Amino acid sequence: MTLTNSLLPRRSRYNEHPRFFFPDGNIIFLVETTLYRVHRYFFERDSVIFATMFTLPSVAGERPEGEVVENPIILEGVNALDFDRFLAVLYPMNFAARDIGTVEEWTSVLSLATRWDFFSLRELAMQYLDQNTAAVERIALGRRYDIPSWLTAAYTEVCERKDPLTLAEGRLLGVDDTIRIGQVRHSIRYSANLNRHHDSVVALIRDVFLP
Repeated sequence: MTLTNSLLPRRSRYNEHPRFFFPDGNIIFLVETTLYRVHRYFFERDSVIFATMFTLPSVAGERPEGEVVENPIILEGVNALDFDRFLAVLYPMNFAARDIGTVEEWTSVLSLATRWDFFSLRELAMQYLDQNTAAVERIALGRRYDIPSWLTAAYTEVCERKDPLTLAEGRLLGVDDTIRIGQVRHSIRYSANLNRHHDSVVALIRDVFLP
C-alpha cells in the first residue's frame, strides 16, 4: 500500500465499482483503475495498519486523502480482483452464505488480510483453506503467508503418502522442498526403516524442514 498526495487529473479514467461504491461510504480507494467507496470503520477497527494510516496528518490546505474521488487512497501493488474478494467477505450479500467459496478466492483474502494485518479475516481464511486444500497446497501457503502451524502435519502427510510428488506439485513447492521431500521419503522407505514409527517420522520432518 502506497500513499500519494497527487490529485487525479482525469476522473473519467477510473470506474466506480458497481457493487463496492456505496453512497454512504466515507473512504475512497483506488485499485488499478477502479474506485471503491467503502466504510472507514471496518478498516480502522480491524487493521492496525489502516488505523495508523488514518491518523497521519494531511497536507496543509488540502482535504485528507481518501475523502473525495479526485484524491483517493491509492492501493498500489493490489489486484482489483483480490480486493473484490476481500470486500465480499466484509460486505456479504447474504449473511447465511459466503459470496466466495474457492481456494483461489480465499487465498486472495488470506493474502490481503496478511498484508494489512486483518487478524480475524486472516483466521477466517485460514480455517477455510485448512479444510479445503491438499497437503502440498498447505505447505506452499504456509510458507508464503507464515502459517507454521500447518507445516509439520502437511510435510508429514506428503512424506508418508504412497504416491510421489507430481510435476505440478513439485513446481508449486519449488526445487529445495521437492528435493528434501524426496530425500525424506527415501529415508523412510529404506529397507531398515519400513517400520519407522510415526513419531520418529514427525521428528525427522521437524529436523529437515523446521529447524
